[in-house]
Amino acid sequence: MKRLDDGVSVDEPRLDRRNLLKLGVAGTAAALASAVPVPASASIIRDDGFGVVFHDSFPQEVSPDYKRFNQYNTIFKSDRRRGIPAMKPIWDNDRPGFTGSDYAMSLAASTLWQTGKRMGPQSMNAIYEPGKFSLPTPHKFPDAATAHAQIKRVARMFGANVVGITRRDERWDYSHVVDPLNEKKVTPWEEHYKGFNPKTVIVVGTEMDYEALAAAPSQTADATMLNAYSELTYIVMHLARYFSYMGYRAIPSVNDVAMNVPYAIAAGLGESNRMGMLQNYHYGTRLRIAKVHIELELDEYYDKPVTFGIESFCANCLHCADNCPSKSISRDDRPSIFTAEDVKDMPFINPGVRKWHLNGQKCHDYWIESGSTCGTCLATCPYNKPSFWHHRLIDRVNTMIPGPLHKVMAEMDLWHGYGNMFDEKAPAVFWDPKGRSYNGLLKDY
Repeated sequence: MKRLDDGVSVDEPRLDRRNLLKLGVAGTAAALASAVPVPASASIIRDDGFGVVFHDSFPQEVSPDYKRFNQYNTIFKSDRRRGIPAMKPIWDNDRPGFTGSDYAMSLAASTLWQTGKRMGPQSMNAIYEPGKFSLPTPHKFPDAATAHAQIKRVARMFGANVVGITRRDERWDYSHVVDPLNEKKVTPWEEHYKGFNPKTVIVVGTEMDYEALAAAPSQTADATMLNAYSELTYIVMHLARYFSYMGYRAIPSVNDVAMNVPYAIAAGLGESNRMGMLQNYHYGTRLRIAKVHIELELDEYYDKPVTFGIESFCANCLHCADNCPSKSISRDDRPSIFTAEDVKDMPFINPGVRKWHLNGQKCHDYWIESGSTCGTCLATCPYNKPSFWHHRLIDRVNTMIPGPLHKVMAEMDLWHGYGNMFDEKAPAVFWDPKGRSYNGLLKDY
């Protein structure tokens, strides 16, 4: 397992001559691949990241007869109607990652996320209205660029690791929303939020703890996921209040109101991967996302969607599918578009978008069986590694090399000791006090 002490892992594999040779070969391939053409609708701009392609429109094919997805059909809502909880955490002091301390940490981590749903007019998923202390007239930024910069700076100050801004796209809003306090109550979106006319969606993401996630599936790993949701609750509630104080109505949400992944893609925060989740350029899969719908309009100044080779990499990697204990992840060579007829017996799948599709029923069944929210696919992904320079270099190389070499790069991840799951030593690495400083006297990672 990897440990980060003073920025250096105590057992991080050295980048010796053999490894440098491997990297050199990959680098040469990257140079040769740099002439590979990109779609005519895309432009290569490397101000923000090596090998990143910016797009003028949503980068995944969407069927012309696509219909908005009903939140009532999400796997968590449908299972709960059958009496199956979203999670069923367990503890066992003889089982690494499931001790009483792991269990308590995991449940405690969700405190703000759960509380945020039950705060009346200040709750998540509610419209935050301008009030007594709001500006008497809506604040006008001097220009869209200033608005863009200041909104992102505020989000970062509130704790977001990544921020993107996109235009509201009704396709990604749920057609019907479920009342978080009464899940039998399902209302059309426009009726539930009657009179609310958002123009912009701010999408934010927060990183999960590397060592905790490496212990998946376990309560240790669950804790960082749930803590990320609590952090996101804090961030989007504060952002929504920021906009309401400026005179604009806003709705903060984590997993409700609309679908996170397509909005995050539209806001330039990453690509869809084989798991059907967001793959960020810097954080990989180790990121949770949330958003704020606001009535402020920013003219045409919005972030552009990006691609950086994830579809090609996922097509050749398969680590997540290989390690998935429930076999929920597609092993198809390429993404596909499902029709409504294709998924008539799987209403939890959203048809009409070209992507790899996850079998949510199998996935959630394993959550209940294992007593955890799993996360194995996230942890085994080669993009989920600590931020050592050679890891980041390899990530950059991956954006440019031809598809077949992605298989080699994925295997290199295993050669260096990453991506091995169900390791009972992993929780001990998370809890190990060696090299950590909590009093501020020594530099901690």
